Amino acid sequence: MRSIKEIFVIGHGPSSSHTMGPANACEYILKQYENIKSIKVTLYGSLALTGKGHLTDYIIDLKLKNIEHKIIFDSKTETKHPNTMEFEITTNKGTSTETIISIGGGTIVTKENYKNRLQEVYSQNSLKEILIYCNKENISLVEYVKKHEDENLFDYLKSCKDQILASIDSGLSKEGYLPGPLKVQRKAKEMLANLKNDDPAEIMAISAFAVAEENASGNLIVIAPTCGSAGVFGGILGYFRKKNYSEKSIIESLMIAGLIGMLAKINASISGAEAGCQAEIGVACAMGAAAIASIKGLNNEQIARAAEIALEHSLGLTCDPVQGYVQIPCIERCAVYALKAKNAAKLATLIPSTNNKVTFDDSLKTMYETGKDLSSEYRETGKKGLSEIFK
Repeated sequence: MRSIKEIFVIGHGPSSSHTMGPANACEYILKQYENIKSIKVTLYGSLALTGKGHLTDYIIDLKLKNIEHKIIFDSKTETKHPNTMEFEITTNKGTSTETIISIGGGTIVTKENYKNRLQEVYSQNSLKEILIYCNKENISLVEYVKKHEDENLFDYLKSCKDQILASIDSGLSKEGYLPGPLKVQRKAKEMLANLKNDDPAEIMAISAFAVAEENASGNLIVIAPTCGSAGVFGGILGYFRKKNYSEKSIIESLMIAGLIGMLAKINASISGAEAGCQAEIGVACAMGAAAIASIKGLNNEQIARAAEIALEHSLGLTCDPVQGYVQIPCIERCAVYALKAKNAAKLATLIPSTNNKVTFDDSLKTMYETGKDLSSEYRETGKKGLSEIFK
């Protein structure tokens, strides 16, 4: 299993797969080729169908602004992965073609990194294997992560933590409309002003709105594990700050969350275009439940149970952003699932361990199989669900 640093990445919204992925793809092409005369970029599948709302063309234009280029939206040609891009690069040596896939979380698969991306930091590749290892070594999940990651992990996650809190504060300071034709008003600042009490759970919901609105505006956020689900950890860190948890405990909780997110990424998917919103918001909820369970001092098995509860009860969630914008239902959904993560962590303390029948690995496999069975019209194509009903 690869490093959990891949799960938390600082970048601009509104989409990790449709904005950050294409941006990274353009940067890759610019590094790989010299003396470029022109580039033709063809976007397929979900990238073609919802790319406008996700600012895919905007970010490509920005990255290739100094080079003659053309963007083609091809929603008819079928590809193996819904987030496929084809770059046709013309240099003074001729024309070359590269196919690049955006697999979620800003990660791209190229011919250059296809094999290297499988290099592992961890020997275990399922939560069951990790729990067995930890029991054998008599260590916590936090100790397990520290044992395998490099010495820079703490500082890396601290920078992510700081950015999430900065995104909360930025989102709480702004008013007006979000970009695009939907005319969605920012709500976080008004929600905070209308707050009648000091309930940390309400702060959690408002913080989730703040970060999700920042993401929808294309501002700087932390993917966790995607841009569209970034508001979940905005809510969770807003809650942690309100509860006055130490910086060390917060960062260690992010280690646990990253572990859960990475297991989902390698064993299933974190892409809404591939497996529906259950793969984005559902995984974020599982990560959040594990983080909350960890910071509250639950043991390894209880943390695993919290993650399982959160994911199991997110199964079947569709990805149907209205007009392709990461606004409706995405912003409100982040707040709902931040609260759900808190409840899953609480439930994990109440259910006797002897009654735990379904494991996180079981739920993860089910999520992926469910995602494959979902009609493509409910996987970030803007064709069905709210995308069709609400116009």
